[in-house]
Amino acid sequence: MLFFGVTLGLLTGTLLGLLGGGGSIIAVPIMVYVLGFDAKTAIATSLVVVGVASFLAAISHYRRESVLIRTAIYFGVAGALGSFFGALIGKQIPNDVQLLLFSVVAALTGYLMIRRRSETSDSESKDAPKNAGVKVFFAGFGSGILTGLLGVGGGFIIVPALTFVVGLSIREAVGTSLVVIGMNSLVGAATYAGFIRWGGNVMPYVVGTLAAAPIAGHFSHYVRQRELKTVFAVTLLAISAFMFVKQMVHF
Repeated sequence: MLFFGVTLGLLTGTLLGLLGGGGSIIAVPIMVYVLGFDAKTAIATSLVVVGVASFLAAISHYRRESVLIRTAIYFGVAGALGSFFGALIGKQIPNDVQLLLFSVVAALTGYLMIRRRSETSDSESKDAPKNAGVKVFFAGFGSGILTGLLGVGGGFIIVPALTFVVGLSIREAVGTSLVVIGMNSLVGAATYAGFIRWGGNVMPYVVGTLAAAPIAGHFSHYVRQRELKTVFAVTLLAISAFMFVKQMVHF
């Protein structure tokens, strides 16, 4: 189980570092269906792990000047506010309902990643559209709600918003999103503080995630983002289908 936990953690951290998101949306299913946590414990614990791992992965992106700090703070403040309220709501929702909602969000994420594959470009920054500030705030707040409610980092919202609304290149969006995800996740984790668990099988998973995230962040500039996102999107759809069937059996 030690080796298995570390391996799953390495997978989570790698996705997070390479894509600027994605690790969080597989962390909760792993903690529920592999490590045996209930929904709220899985969400709370994954928020801490993903939050710290995101900041670690962001360091490599920052060194390559792919993190826009001012944009991250502006987006992150809106996201942190949403994460706080999302966590308050999430604590009141039954575990089975929470996991069912998670499966729906995972499916939507996979679909949007496939749909946007052809729209995503590795080009330099573009001019931001008018009223970008308002759109960024609501995108940040919305991603934060999902983070607090379901333990989803919201990278699938943050990266496209930073790309198409703010006008960042995909490299800048990935790096900047890691800072935002870190802020959102840790605020959500603080709200779920009583549910966080570190004992048992979770520590090998934590070690694997934190070890892989900064390394993957370093190599993210050498990986073709669009192909990787397509593979990940298909995996997400499969995970979503599994979770949906599993939770419907409980109703």
